Amino acid sequence: MTRKPDPIVEIVESARFQQAVVGPMVDAFVRRLRAPGADGATSRAFLLDWLYLQRPMFERFRGHRFNVQFEGPPLAVDGEEFAIGCLIQREIEWARINPGKAVALLRRLRAAVDTEVDNWMGGQPMSFLPATPQRPFPDRAAADAEVARIIRDVLGSAGNPEGDA
Repeated sequence: MTRKPDPIVEIVESARFQQAVVGPMVDAFVRRLRAPGADGATSRAFLLDWLYLQRPMFERFRGHRFNVQFEGPPLAVDGEEFAIGCLIQREIEWARINPGKAVALLRRLRAAVDTEVDNWMGGQPMSFLPATPQRPFPDRAAADAEVARIIRDVLGSAGNPEGDA
């Protein structure tokens, strides 16, 4: 499936825009990585795999047994972006996948995500809004406590989430 060019994406991906945002972006990453508590730990864990790769991670899919990481920078062909390599992690071992096989795996994983989300939505109404940066929560602790309650209710658990102090 080929996506139509999006003028906003073209601006954001332009060399001029990228140069203008690099400093503020690095500052924001450093603030998140240095954050205390669960927020900082989660940010550091999310980026940890990125440090192992020589090429930048382009896309990642995580399951229960496998972590599939596609390397970039992506190569655009006929309007579709493809990774230039792939690593599959199982426990503490890695398998390198050649670029040709990575193309096929990436297409299958993207299709699987689309299929599963379509199946999960199952016709239920969803409100899709323009993607913009989130505004801060008025009360982050209260919002996090409410999310924890909802998840415990869905799972039928009265226990505290792991990592609670």
